[in-house]
Amino acid sequence: MQQTPLQPTGTATRRRCSRWLFVLAALACAPLMAVAQTATAPVDSATRDPDRPRTCLVLGGGGARGAAHIGVLKVLERERVPIDCIVGTSMGAVVGGLYASGYTADEIEAVLDRIDWAEVLRDKPPRDERSMRRKEDDLRLLGGVEVGLSNGKIAFPQGLIQGQKLEMLLRRLLLPTWQVRDFDHLPIPFRAIATDIVSGEKVVFAQGDLALAIRASMSVPGVFAPVRYEDHLLVDGGVVDNVPIDEARRLGAQRLIVSRVGSPLMTEAQLDSPLAISHQMASVLMQREVLAQLATLGPQDLLITPPLGDMGSQDFNRSPQAVGVGEQAAQAEVAAVRRFQVDDTRYAAFQRQHRPPAYEAPIVAFIDVLRDKTRTARYIEQRLKPEVGQPLAPDRVEQNVATAYGEGRYQQVQWRLEERDGQQGLVLVPQDKRWGPDFLHFALRLSDDFDGSSNYQLITELTRTGLSEQGAELKLRVGLGEVEEAFAEYYRPFGSSGRHALSTYAKYRATDLDLALMRGGALAEFRYSQWLGGLRWAYSPHPDWEIALFGERGRERLRLDVGNPTELGNYRADMGSVGWQLRHDSIDSSAFPSRGQRLSLTRQHYLDALGTDNSAAVTRVQWDGAWAHGHNRWLGGLRASSAHGGDDLLATYGFLGGLGNLSGYPEESIFAPQTALARVVYYRRVAHADSLLTIPLYVGGSVEWGGFWQRREDVSVDGMQTAGSLFVGADTFLGPVFLGYGRAQGGHTSFYLTFGSLLRTLDGF
Repeated sequence: MQQTPLQPTGTATRRRCSRWLFVLAALACAPLMAVAQTATAPVDSATRDPDRPRTCLVLGGGGARGAAHIGVLKVLERERVPIDCIVGTSMGAVVGGLYASGYTADEIEAVLDRIDWAEVLRDKPPRDERSMRRKEDDLRLLGGVEVGLSNGKIAFPQGLIQGQKLEMLLRRLLLPTWQVRDFDHLPIPFRAIATDIVSGEKVVFAQGDLALAIRASMSVPGVFAPVRYEDHLLVDGGVVDNVPIDEARRLGAQRLIVSRVGSPLMTEAQLDSPLAISHQMASVLMQREVLAQLATLGPQDLLITPPLGDMGSQDFNRSPQAVGVGEQAAQAEVAAVRRFQVDDTRYAAFQRQHRPPAYEAPIVAFIDVLRDKTRTARYIEQRLKPEVGQPLAPDRVEQNVATAYGEGRYQQVQWRLEERDGQQGLVLVPQDKRWGPDFLHFALRLSDDFDGSSNYQLITELTRTGLSEQGAELKLRVGLGEVEEAFAEYYRPFGSSGRHALSTYAKYRATDLDLALMRGGALAEFRYSQWLGGLRWAYSPHPDWEIALFGERGRERLRLDVGNPTELGNYRADMGSVGWQLRHDSIDSSAFPSRGQRLSLTRQHYLDALGTDNSAAVTRVQWDGAWAHGHNRWLGGLRASSAHGGDDLLATYGFLGGLGNLSGYPEESIFAPQTALARVVYYRRVAHADSLLTIPLYVGGSVEWGGFWQRREDVSVDGMQTAGSLFVGADTFLGPVFLGYGRAQGGHTSFYLTFGSLLRTLDGF
């Protein structure tokens, strides 16, 4: 019978799946499997030797353990074993799909060696590829937790990983096959197994979008978000068929080579929690179904089971080790492998067939953005429109797609090539987050010197997205703690390119100020508060650059909390200002950067004509640059803030103090009209990940040189102080965390526990 791209395969699977759907959350990366009954039309290759029995390769699922399939392929190639068809599940679909597309085992291994799995399985694009607005969000919120609001209810993603980067990687690797819609027309006929999580049925990809088929086949429930394809919601094929021997036979295979890489059952000692018990239940069901499939193998078939030991299905950084284990396991069966061997002439004919289709970058004749799953189709269209009339440049397309995805409102932004009426073009499929369109973000800031000085803030931010096709949004933020904050902003991009934006905002901020360091003793403590409303225009010609003009109107207040009210009283001043700002940001990480630069130059004038009680002006300059050599990283920085006029206007002050910011002083304990700092920070990663779950750990230190003055004429080199620090840092889901010790000239010392970035700004208010 003719097979469709998604072929449901019976109701038996649905009945079996319903018995244990409750344990899917415990699967992690060890998918369940159930057998399904169906019929699939055999396929044949026009160049296959008709005198040779049809040999099909079956590659089972197993997450990172599936890299062992590559080692098996290396032995098959070395022993001149031609393959007539391939069926794969999960990671077996990845390796099998690449091999079926014309890659050799060595080429697949080289691809695997180049992949940074921790980065590929992290949905957010690299920080230096995001827009300036999202870079500032990243620096302000620093990790934290995001949940969605949909129809007034809290909503969550369907998976921890949405798979954006993974799908783009697969699409890049499979670009030469973009015109192949029928998988029987690949260099080796291929099938990928997936599961419809709604019906519980097995589906078999026999044609359609190859990259999407492979992506669906490896969507481990709870870990990866399901893949929406036509009317189906697809997850890992291992849920119903982890070692798809039955599908290989339906392709007309007369002999099978089966590579099985699934995880073994846990020992009794490992069953030490309810989660472990649930996981074991799922594994037992999987083992039973796998064994039923393996029982159908005959003497003409070959089973290879690489002894992968305790390697977990999430241990992608151990993939090279798995390749070696797979090769050794296949080599141990070399006598049986040679039963499938052909002579040099016949194998040379197979190799000529087994090459990727010829590929030449097509001219992009059209851009089509599908609008049924997004509110901001025009934004995507504007980003990709310059590609029309140009030869396809995957790097440029991927960067634009990554920048769009980095806006944070999309679950995925898929792209593919299509041919229509003899012309080739790009089809974009943006999908808004199903748990949106509104999002709550929770974050924590903390600084404690273990000596009575602490500064903490719990932040909740609500973002309403998709308020226009170009991406208008509303932000509402509240911060509680030592630093109180309230912020509201309406942001709207405009213009044909969407690179212009206008925002109107209102904000309130209050924090404690200690005048001890400014006046030479423990003199007074104040509560400083500021109310502002503003209008800002920004133009971003490139994701790394932005120029802005702004105007603000507001009031600041200083209230005495501790001290002698006869010497120091309360203070209040009205403010009105205009200014401009130039920013550049190509830093790759707000936590522990290894490359890129960050520059900010701001000039702000407080004018009597705008209601300022005492006119003033302030200039702020900040530069940070990161570089790396091997495991060693450095972060250099220069920053200065200079105000003149309006000596009592605290909004013009800069601040120092805290880890890496004149270490030895408490956090934000120095504030003055004139501040300057130069520093070099060194850090080295000491926790080398062998699992995606490993938290990066760093050790390092800093050398700093800074000063603070009341008046410009007081600024001098003699007034600068030397300081330094030593620290241990971790890059956690809450953002960077530091435990450190600092010492400054004059005997100032401090210990620090800090949740926050070393890339702080000069404006503490």
